[in-house]
Amino acid sequence: MKKMIILTIILICLFMGAFAETPVVSQFNYDPSPAVPGDIITVLIQVENTDSSTKDNVTVTIENQYPFTVQEETTKDLGSIEKYGKTLTTFKVYIDPSAKNTTYSLPITIVTKQETVGKTVNRDIIVSGKEPIVKVISISESRLIPGQEKEIVFGLQNMGTSTAYDVIVELQEDRTVTATGTIVEREITPLGTALAYVDKLDPKEMINSTIKISVNREADLKNYTLPVKVSYRNSSGTRTEETSYIGFKIAGEVEMDLALKETVDLIAGQEQTLTFELFNKGAGKAEFTIANIQTNIGEIDKPKQFIGSLQPNDVDSFKTLIKINSNAQTATGIINITLEYQDTDATMKTTTVEIPVQVYSAQDGAARQEINPVGGIINLVILIIIVFGGWKVYKKFKNKK
Repeated sequence: MKKMIILTIILICLFMGAFAETPVVSQFNYDPSPAVPGDIITVLIQVENTDSSTKDNVTVTIENQYPFTVQEETTKDLGSIEKYGKTLTTFKVYIDPSAKNTTYSLPITIVTKQETVGKTVNRDIIVSGKEPIVKVISISESRLIPGQEKEIVFGLQNMGTSTAYDVIVELQEDRTVTATGTIVEREITPLGTALAYVDKLDPKEMINSTIKISVNREADLKNYTLPVKVSYRNSSGTRTEETSYIGFKIAGEVEMDLALKETVDLIAGQEQTLTFELFNKGAGKAEFTIANIQTNIGEIDKPKQFIGSLQPNDVDSFKTLIKINSNAQTATGIINITLEYQDTDATMKTTTVEIPVQVYSAQDGAARQEINPVGGIINLVILIIIVFGGWKVYKKFKNKK
């Protein structure tokens, strides 16, 4: 009798084990959807225990099956799931770049302590987006100078997942039409052909293309944007066009120079007015210009003078009074003028110019004035004026008597 009872219990256990239910995948999602070749998707799996008993040591496994490769662990341990309970787990899955635009099955296996054989189910993942995407990702030069001709190198990359064919890069002359119908040309225009051509561009491949441009000599110094159109075909021959904008900055260089307007005799102990001419020979505008004058041959009356703004190819002048040292000897002296200015990039810069001048001692200066007929005539005229004035005063006084 006892044997019959034991046998019955064993049969009941076997019967219950045979009909015990393995937890099921009750929810399945992946992001992004659809999946893109060459990218990683996040797979979300909800496991539900539909049995009336607790399931222990529950594990979920995703197999590495083309085009899927699981990142990190292929098996996740979910622990125990209470009766009719649910739990979530996620996997990172890489999609092979060679995957086609179709639907693939992802195998998922669930195993428990009670059901060691486990159960495998397949869930569908749609793979799409296998198209070329060509973008301009860089330019070799964004700072230009008025009147400049330059080759600009565009960096192209196929950021898509298939080969792009017949790639054309076109720098467009973006013109403005006024209300009266007048066309205002852009300051930056292509020279010769405005196109660059690449026969094909593989996925992730980068390549350079070159277009020569010209900058208007009278272009305003500011930022400009130009449209660039990129067109290409996919493997089926369908052509795609995209327009993006690239930025250029036209900024001329400031080139300052100085010269003494006229030669004067600088004689020891005497004062003399010096006139300087200031030139901006560059293509950029100099602003807030200040001249600092220094020398060891004498004392400067106004050593710091504000000039202001100088346009490109502009000229200005300023004067200063200098008193030559009384002990100065005949020699070539140097006047240092440091120019401070703000350039087109709004940064302060300095330029120092050395002006050589001839200095004479008191003795040599006196001799030079005697030799100089102009100086003698001037002195004689002054003397005559003084004598004549004195004579007129004397005569007027005498007539009154």
